[in-house]
Amino acid sequence: MASPAPRPLARFAAPGLLLLASLALYGGGLLPGRAFFYRDVLHYYWPMQATRFALGGLPQWNPFHQGGLPFLADIHSGVLYPPNLLFGVFSFPTAYALLLVLHHFVGQLGLFTFLRRQGLEALPALTGTLAFGLTGYMAGLSNFGPLVSGLTWTPWLLVVLQSRLLPMRKLALLSFLIAAQIVSGDPQSALYSALMAGAYVAWFPGRKEPLVALAGAGALGLLLAGVQVFPTLALLAESTRGGSTVGYLANWNLHPLRMAELAFPYPFGEYLGAPQFWAWFMVKGPGSIPFAVSIYLGVTVLALGVLGVRRDRLTGFALTLCVGGLLLALGERSPVSFLLEHPPFRFFRYPEKYVVLVAFGCAMLAASGARALITGPSRRRLIPILGAAVLMLGALVFAWAAPDSARGLSASVLQAANTRADPNGPLENAVRAVGTSLCFTLALLGLAFLALRKPGVRAVAMGVLALVAVDLLWTARKTVWLGPASLYREPEVATRLKERTGASPARLFRMDKPLKGSAPPSRSYEGLVQLREWELGTLKSNLAGVFGLEEVTSYSAVELRRWRALMDAFAQRPQKVAELYAGCLLLVPPQAVPTSGPGSEVLVSEPSLGLAVTKLPDCPARLRTVTRTTAVADLDEALARLASGNVDTNQEALVEGGSSRTYGPAQVSGVELGARSARARVVAGSGGTFLVFATNSYPGWTATVDGTEVPVQVADAALMGLEVPEGSHQVELSFTDEAFSSGLQATLAGLVLVGLLLFVSKRREAQAEQAQEPTPA
Repeated sequence: MASPAPRPLARFAAPGLLLLASLALYGGGLLPGRAFFYRDVLHYYWPMQATRFALGGLPQWNPFHQGGLPFLADIHSGVLYPPNLLFGVFSFPTAYALLLVLHHFVGQLGLFTFLRRQGLEALPALTGTLAFGLTGYMAGLSNFGPLVSGLTWTPWLLVVLQSRLLPMRKLALLSFLIAAQIVSGDPQSALYSALMAGAYVAWFPGRKEPLVALAGAGALGLLLAGVQVFPTLALLAESTRGGSTVGYLANWNLHPLRMAELAFPYPFGEYLGAPQFWAWFMVKGPGSIPFAVSIYLGVTVLALGVLGVRRDRLTGFALTLCVGGLLLALGERSPVSFLLEHPPFRFFRYPEKYVVLVAFGCAMLAASGARALITGPSRRRLIPILGAAVLMLGALVFAWAAPDSARGLSASVLQAANTRADPNGPLENAVRAVGTSLCFTLALLGLAFLALRKPGVRAVAMGVLALVAVDLLWTARKTVWLGPASLYREPEVATRLKERTGASPARLFRMDKPLKGSAPPSRSYEGLVQLREWELGTLKSNLAGVFGLEEVTSYSAVELRRWRALMDAFAQRPQKVAELYAGCLLLVPPQAVPTSGPGSEVLVSEPSLGLAVTKLPDCPARLRTVTRTTAVADLDEALARLASGNVDTNQEALVEGGSSRTYGPAQVSGVELGARSARARVVAGSGGTFLVFATNSYPGWTATVDGTEVPVQVADAALMGLEVPEGSHQVELSFTDEAFSSGLQATLAGLVLVGLLLFVSKRREAQAEQAQEPTPA
């Protein structure tokens, strides 16, 4: 009897289900009036994309943040990543959510394809795919869109690596995937791919060919992304990440006790829920909430992983990812912590991110376990899962039957952790987490016993798939935070400042620490939204740039070393930095505004926000001359002299590698400031003058006097300056990223190589086909 023909729509069932999963996880951001808003979404990604399109073309310099920064060279900006063009088409909240959904879907499709090519049936492969795609770590990445974009291409790299494509075609395709990850805004995803591909090559047969393809693709991928890589390497040398010490590796390591969260959803409490998270001793980083908001892998996923362990290569590959990812995520507490101090690991912050490798490995084991359960699981393998369920049930019975003893145990834990909290809170969190995991474990055991009675029943396969999805989405709903789209609007303070300052670019200096005292609490969802409203209203962290206002203080994924050193040197006297950078508008609390005296004008007052904007008295100009220069040997000497308080920077400039000279008075007129240029008419007396440009010094800035190029020198530790001869002269400064040209050449060379590879591959294929044709008699 002939088998029935496959239904035409069956081939779309798996992709359709994966798209629904992506929409279930991130699709809320596409709803009217809703938007992602936490962490870098509001304070970094929005300002970067807004300023990128405001500058137009291919922006090389960012005048809006930290007194001037390279734009293209900041690899996290994703300027060269084609999908980011959606930000120029849709509103930022819509484009951000759309990119999350699309990239998540494409990444899931890649993992599904990889698992299918490992010989897994459709439903087990779907189960494994959802076990990764809906995991707590991926849910938390809703706050870091570029990380999702980069991860998208990692499964596809494995697909290509295991494919039977001709070697040259495989190399070409791999190189494009690596280049896409590098320019996506999250170059660390290329490191994840390298680690996973290395583990794959180590475990699967035929190592020589994939190893050669991988090494060649890595080099060619870097070449293809050269237009991004070359400027980024130049920036790295000038940034805090290029120094000899890597202090940020101490931040956001995975605490060993937090590994309980792999199996239990929020066992220490929710960050915005009640009872509150209490184990703050486990969190050490620039924020009070861990980088990975959740690392929940799913108790059903872990149980399936136990069933999926076999003596095969896929198991070895998956376990390598789990163990390796966990060791790297532990950071300073790991026996392999020394690796994080060396390239390429040292260039990337927050070891907690390597949990993603654990999620990949567990997803592969879960896929194998789903197949084992559907076909009839081994009773021996069910024993540890049943034992875990008994232990969880026993813990719940203990908390119910002996509440005083349970509270005493909770109090002892709090005392050992040196944490003050009501013992009832941690106890309630633990009971809720254990109870949730027990319910899903019992449901999985029920499916397992059904499979023992009726192996291969499709209902079991569908049940396992649904159970994994519900398990993970149940926790994800507490991890994906959406706020009102009204957060993405121009605040009143920005509108009024632009009206008061006119067409010339206004530069702000926000007094972050004093203003923080007015910030509302944020230990609840409502509080967090109110905090973001306040931060928008007070132009915190890069937000001024969205509305065309420049700022000296802001947050950036990459900070220039000189700027950071200057900020640290004057941490107790921030107004001095404002003067150096001509940050004429001070954002301060109302009580910090002088009540009288010259230059005490208040431009904007917002008492409800605890904000006042005042004009800096006797604010220096962006282009200004000084009457004397003092030679200093290096940055340290310049900082020491500036910190001594004996340098009047309105009259004196400290010049590295220059000479000590005295100048007469000079005049600066006709000042024009562009995004990456400045020009002015300078009239100097006998002996000339020295012109200071209050913008961060960085290689690529050049200066001309009447069209003749002159040297640009480092002035006042972080700024720029140049000598101007006596007389009336037209002075122009402009920036062109020095590494852009060589990077573009590298990219073009990479494209030519890829073209040659594809041409040679096509020709050899044609020759092989011709050789196989039968010879005429």
